Amino acid sequence: MITHLNGTVEKIADNYVVVDVNGVGYGVTCSARTINEVKAHSGLVHIVTLLNIREDAWTLYGFISEQEKFWFNMLISVQGVGGKVAIAILSALSDDDLYNAFLSGDKTILTRADGVGPKLASRIIMELKDKIVGKADLNTATMKTLSEPGVVGDVVSALSNLGYQRTDILRAISSAQFDKNCRFDVLLKLILHKLSGSDHSHEK
Repeated sequence: MITHLNGTVEKIADNYVVVDVNGVGYGVTCSARTINEVKAHSGLVHIVTLLNIREDAWTLYGFISEQEKFWFNMLISVQGVGGKVAIAILSALSDDDLYNAFLSGDKTILTRADGVGPKLASRIIMELKDKIVGKADLNTATMKTLSEPGVVGDVVSALSNLGYQRTDILRAISSAQFDKNCRFDVLLKLILHKLSGSDHSHEK
């Protein structure tokens, strides 16, 4: 199993790089984000890899980080999402875009990628939402807010004690607009309204 490559980039195409490792050239299929990182770092590169073996082809996929590989593995676990579509999604969307798509259940975010229509986007959201939200918890902006002691963390704790599911709370907070200095009672009321009001349909 080829888990990573350390070598010199010999060729770069739109979604493909050739990495020379001790005289052996490895053709690696990559997303636009990985291609851009490779271009920015001349000389030696480190690429995390995944070898996908099928009857008609062996394809070596490459990623700039373990996080990107995680997204790839999650996406290809969905029926109808092959390596090509997963790479297209990773090329079109940032990590925050992906987090937000699953937290909000907004399938239109995923349709920005080539080859992803509304039906497939809905399937991806439905099959992966709980796994992604449970794994990632929040997009990076909201995660940073939660990691700092303060009102948001207190609201999450209070609502959890009231019996609300953490994933539902996090989704509501992620989609809410509020000032970082918002008072506890004001934010609690806002999130409770989102959990019990019109936004509740997103959580079913």
